[in-house]
Amino acid sequence: MPSPENQSPLPQFIILVYERDVPDSAAAASPTVLEAYMRLPDKIAETGGRIVAGHAARNASTGVSIRDNVVSSGSLLEGAQTFAGYFIVEASDFDHAVWIGRLIPTGDGWVEVRPLVTT
Repeated sequence: MPSPENQSPLPQFIILVYERDVPDSAAAASPTVLEAYMRLPDKIAETGGRIVAGHAARNASTGVSIRDNVVSSGSLLEGAQTFAGYFIVEASDFDHAVWIGRLIPTGDGWVEVRPLVTT
């Protein structure tokens, strides 16, 4: 955990990314979407925000879900889309985080923006 003097004064938000198809690797991703992700940190910085962390997730079929201590293969999400990854971003406020969320490239999916609980 960063020391108080190294913490940003900006609030943090999580941006969840959902896609219809999740590639198995960066090499399998759409070149257009991959190029957009490579430009994303600079585009977000231009708005005054910052990516703190972010990761792509492998396809849901490679994981498990646990509900009521019962383990099931894959995701419990219903529908065609699946969780594809996330970003933790710093933004001046919720509207700014939503603006950043609109910059996140998706092939055939959407993003969800939520404030993070902080102490």
